[in-house]
Amino acid sequence: MSKLSEAARKIPGVAQVEGAITGAVADEHDLPITDYDKQNAADIASKLKGFSQRELRIIDVYERKHDNRATITDRIAKLIGDAPWSGYDEQSVDAINKVVSELDDQQAKTVLRYERDHKDRAGVIQAAQQRIDNA
Repeated sequence: MSKLSEAARKIPGVAQVEGAITGAVADEHDLPITDYDKQNAADIASKLKGFSQRELRIIDVYERKHDNRATITDRIAKLIGDAPWSGYDEQSVDAINKVVSELDDQQAKTVLRYERDHKDRAGVIQAAQQRIDNA
């Protein structure tokens, strides 16, 4: 990824728009799930947790354009949401944890909820929970 792409994704909404545009012109090989078109809806839906908001938008637009399976689009709708801050999904656990240590109680709770619902990275969950416990 270029430095310009990384910087642009820090602007609110850019990652989601980029994902939607990419999904509109994507073929199966552009998707973050291998052999996407060969899998059934339940298998794909079970793999969606952990993808970035950008990746979810790519899959959503691709799915709506092709098979439009409700099992997948409904699951994506539940996972799509605002990240705690712009560029969050592209950050490493270490980078997020540095920010988490500076957050107030409410912001740490937002990170914790997002992580549990979307990325499920143990290191971030632990840091956010520790920040909340120490508030």
